[in-house]
Amino acid sequence: MKIKLIGVFLFIISCFQAQEIIDKSIFKKCRKEFNKKICLSDEDKDGVLFYLDKCPKESGVLENKGCPWSDKDEDGVFDKDDECPEIKGLAEYKGCPIPDADGDGVLDYDDACPTTFGYKSKDPYKNGCMKDDCDKKFIEWENRLQRFIDESKNVNYDKLKDKIIKELNEKLLPNNDVVVFNDLQYYLCGTTGTDYYCKPHYNFLTPVFTTENFWDEETVLKIYDRLKKNIILAKKTLGEGSSVEFEKKPVINREYKYSKLTDLYKKENDVIVYTKLHHKEKHILKYSTLSIEISKNDLDNKIEVKTLYTENNSWYGRSFITIYQYIDNDWIIIENKEQKKN
Repeated sequence: MKIKLIGVFLFIISCFQAQEIIDKSIFKKCRKEFNKKICLSDEDKDGVLFYLDKCPKESGVLENKGCPWSDKDEDGVFDKDDECPEIKGLAEYKGCPIPDADGDGVLDYDDACPTTFGYKSKDPYKNGCMKDDCDKKFIEWENRLQRFIDESKNVNYDKLKDKIIKELNEKLLPNNDVVVFNDLQYYLCGTTGTDYYCKPHYNFLTPVFTTENFWDEETVLKIYDRLKKNIILAKKTLGEGSSVEFEKKPVINREYKYSKLTDLYKKENDVIVYTKLHHKEKHILKYSTLSIEISKNDLDNKIEVKTLYTENNSWYGRSFITIYQYIDNDWIIIENKEQKKN
């Protein structure tokens, strides 16, 4: 029994040694300079024994003689796999930077026209594409504007104002005090030098009837008469740097009082309240808001109107898109839908 155990033990040792000594000639050379213990050691714990390890103090891999794979450009892609070993890149591009096939400075990843030289644009559908022929565009836009002007020559926009005001839903303004945004402004911050595309020379979305055309003094008075609420007028700036600025002095000839109002930003404001309901509040904490915007003119005398209602100082409310069309000397609603909340 002992003889069998000794035999098994010797067999295991012989196998172990055979696995340890992969290259006898290299091992023999190592033995001439170092002892057997050192030659079979693995100081850097990388699984490559000393006699085979060209980097015995640095962890590596057997395929690279015990040394780590190099990465000259430090992009995380080993030089052996890197097709651009001296330029930082990405693994998905085999260690090379994102390509720019047309050499226009817009990388193919972001280039809407990757094989045609173009220009940078904030519009992702135009980024990296050739800029428009502005002379040609100007003619197209001028013809478009003239069509709008010709169609709207005999259109009665006062009737449209009356129709919009008549369709207001007072149930969506439950608070006694309603902030009416009778001045809507848009602020968009552009980056000079990155967009080479032609700019329209007129209000492209609303060329003949705008939000500003809608909000005249007569409209404000009609809304005051239409709503059985106390009215507070304000200017709303949309876009980057959005803000609200309340009326500083009375603009319509109606009874009013001064009050305090805490807005959505938790800021206290001095406001003018045109009173219709009995007004005891010296400080308004709860209010509704109403915003009416002419969002688009379409040919065939179609006008798209966006109406937003909020209540109880909420940031969010209910928004409706209504499309009116001028038919037989009257404005007809051809579509009315509530916008889904984001």
